[in-house]
Amino acid sequence: MSIEWFDCDVCGENICDCGDYISCNCGKNWCSDKCAEKDGYEEDHCKLGRDTEDHEECDEEYCCDCDNFAEASCKYCREDDFEDNELLEYVLDKHLNMSRQELIENYKLHKGGQI
Repeated sequence: MSIEWFDCDVCGENICDCGDYISCNCGKNWCSDKCAEKDGYEEDHCKLGRDTEDHEECDEEYCCDCDNFAEASCKYCREDDFEDNELLEYVLDKHLNMSRQELIENYKLHKGGQI
């Protein structure tokens, strides 16, 4: 069995897959609760603000079967936010009607700099 290392999606700290870290179903990983919270990570919870362990008003035997149950997720998998590269691609294609390479050429032309 090998150990894998990856970076925290917020602070960039190295994380060992056999250590303590927080992970979202979408593949994002964080080194701490603080970093996960910055990315809008929320653990399993009741949408009504109740403790998922004590759900007296539910007719379901298990909270995860209830319509008010929300699985753990971050702001990206809930689509409350998007990665910068997704936003750039959207703006280039839908609003500027140009490719990334065309944007580079345009930037160089107006910036007057050499790359």
